[in-house]
Amino acid sequence: MVRDVDSKKSTSSYLIKFAGGVVAWQSRLQRCVTLSTEAEFIAITEACKELLWLKKFLQELGFVQDKYPLIVDIFKTDVKYLKQPM
Repeated sequence: MVRDVDSKKSTSSYLIKFAGGVVAWQSRLQRCVTLSTEAEFIAITEACKELLWLKKFLQELGFVQDKYPLIVDIFKTDVKYLKQPM
């Protein structure tokens, strides 16, 4: 998370790709001042909420995902897998 030096708030950012293209993204200043670990949880939570919405939307359009969604934390360069398929 990149910190805003003046407000001490972190920036939540995510990018979601589907079929090789970007379908959703967001980058915004978090509403509260948090520790770095808390800031990461907030950012990942926002990305997961968007993933769940997209999953339901794509199911309504007839797309069934059998792969697991992948969440990559670009600031720590580690990869986290969700336990349930999208």
